[in-house]
Amino acid sequence: MIRRWLVGTWWMAGVVACTPLGLWMYEDPAVTVSRVRLDADARGTPPVIVALDLRNPNDYALSATSVQFSLRLDELPIGQLTHAISSVEVPKVGTSTVAVPLEPDQGTTPARLKALSSGMHRFAVEGEATFATPIGSRRVRFAEEGDLVFGQPPLPASAPVGRGGLR
Repeated sequence: MIRRWLVGTWWMAGVVACTPLGLWMYEDPAVTVSRVRLDADARGTPPVIVALDLRNPNDYALSATSVQFSLRLDELPIGQLTHAISSVEVPKVGTSTVAVPLEPDQGTTPARLKALSSGMHRFAVEGEATFATPIGSRRVRFAEEGDLVFGQPPLPASAPVGRGGLR
């Protein structure tokens, strides 16, 4: 009887200690701002593009199915995005970047965008992304703020870009 209990205990410890044998570990992905692009003179394309990095810390792939967020520059509301995106695969223990067009609010005039398109400006992004995971749909809230420099020429592909860098 005791021997059966010990065997059962050791077997259960092995199952719990090893992810493939039964214990599924999950950590929510992280969403951060990769860059923001402003083009007040855009013709036929949205004047604001926000690129988000979707980082998956898990040892299995996920997919992002929707994102919604608001963007502020220098404490001024620029716009909101509130629709589903095409499914974006996020590799296991990896990062995917998705560029999302943002229609400016009615109060965000081309003149305001032009004024914000050069120099350093404070940004704030707040929102929520939905991910399809093996354990079901997960909603992940995110918020980030910082300083971005607009209007600089692009760096060469080999040059490092600091957090919140903008092209």
